[in-house]
Amino acid sequence: MNFRKTTALALGLGLLLTGCAQSADGQQPAPAEQKTARQAEALTTSETWAKAAESGMSAAFGILHNNSGTPIALRKISNAQGDQIQIHEMRGTGEGMTMAQLEGDLVIEPGKDALLAPGGHHLMFMDLQEPLVAAQTARLKLEFADGSSTEVDFPIRNFDGANESYDEHAGDAHAGH
Repeated sequence: MNFRKTTALALGLGLLLTGCAQSADGQQPAPAEQKTARQAEALTTSETWAKAAESGMSAAFGILHNNSGTPIALRKISNAQGDQIQIHEMRGTGEGMTMAQLEGDLVIEPGKDALLAPGGHHLMFMDLQEPLVAAQTARLKLEFADGSSTEVDFPIRNFDGANESYDEHAGDAHAGH
């Protein structure tokens, strides 16, 4: 009887140690270590570009696509130059339309696109620290609600825009992109 208990204990301990060894060396992660895809990994971009500007404000545009089965939430945009970059949206109708900072995250539904375009949602440079020069590239860091991030290139080009106005939450409107 003792032989059977000792053998069973030895086999059980061996299986336990084998399971731990697989988790420790990364061969087979433990269930607690398995994670769903990060939001940044679910994002693909296309047709990205930024408006050339010497100073002041400018904007970046493109298509952001969610390849996952769950919503992703774009929370923050930054760059190496330290520009303040906000997500902007259209507010109002007709002649009274203005652009203002989006309150909260830009949520991209599963399998859908978020279109960043002149006259619609866009990424707004509030006070350029350095000029955005045509034929160069602006690299922006997109940060998501889950803490993940990715860097996206926005080729810079000349664009006259539609002379939109911008609501800066203090009633101070600015003309032009």
